[in-house]
Amino acid sequence: MSKSYKLLIVDDEQAILDALEAMFLDTDLNIYTTTNPLRALEMIKEVHFHVVITDIAMPQMDGLELLKKIKSCDSFIQVIIITGYITITNALSAFRYGAADCFFKPFEDPNQIVRAVFNCIEKMDRINSFLKQIASSREGQRTVNRSEGAN
Repeated sequence: MSKSYKLLIVDDEQAILDALEAMFLDTDLNIYTTTNPLRALEMIKEVHFHVVITDIAMPQMDGLELLKKIKSCDSFIQVIIITGYITITNALSAFRYGAADCFFKPFEDPNQIVRAVFNCIEKMDRINSFLKQIASSREGQRTVNRSEGAN
């Protein structure tokens, strides 16, 4: 994997943000962080992120609303929800709005979050590979159709 994969971490608690960032420092990911979900949306419009980790309970905008806005900007961005205040409604809404995974704070096993991010990246790689196969298959099909039309 190359440094081309970008991870954005959004949490209004600086200590959580720092802890999450530290978990990914030894990886090949480009890591971006912000404590402000409104700034996160600006960043998403400026930078092509592959994975976003976001808290639900934040003062400027809750993580579920951020999730919906992220998915409306780019449905391929994988979003992982973290929260200390999960309810059944929030959990169901997170998955309904397209969250790839959900974790409770405090984290039982922080390595699960790291694995979840890399699972998201693997999923994106599979999708990209599939799309490339379709594109090359269609291009090959167009080439065959053009050469058949020349006869």
